[in-house]
Amino acid sequence: MAVKLLGCFIVFISSSLLGYIHSKKCSKRPSELRVLQGMLQIFENEISFLSNKLTDAFYKIYNQNESPVSNFFKSTAEILQKNPEISASEAWKDAVKLNIDATSFDKEDEKVIISFGKMLGSSDLEGQIKNIRLTLNQLKLQEQKAEEFRKKNEAMYRNLGILGGLAIIIILF
Repeated sequence: MAVKLLGCFIVFISSSLLGYIHSKKCSKRPSELRVLQGMLQIFENEISFLSNKLTDAFYKIYNQNESPVSNFFKSTAEILQKNPEISASEAWKDAVKLNIDATSFDKEDEKVIISFGKMLGSSDLEGQIKNIRLTLNQLKLQEQKAEEFRKKNEAMYRNLGILGGLAIIIILF
């Protein structure tokens, strides 16, 4: 009997934990999108007012934030330094692909983030600023979608984990 109770307890805790993990990921996505928007605004200031090189600007942005999103900028700068012949857009794409799993972004967010890099380093200052602003607008839309998704599903994931665990326990007994 004690083994059954212990098994039920383990099942309940693990299913509840799974629900809370999914709930947490659901709530992290909007905040990470806001962080990325802030970083892109800093990047816009770096290139428009300070006229920094891309690698310097990316390292500066990385050092200002400890979010997993900042790794996009660090990795891009590292790739550009290791391979000077590679274009900035290729480096950005590689960095995003390398670090996207550490974030809560979905495939749609990934497309927006990668599309930002397509113009990176290939146009004049005015073109870069327009690209940054376009990306910021797209990220705001993604943030709104993510916030709506969070409101609808965050509590559901938690409750589903708990109730799923209870259902399994009932079936086992």
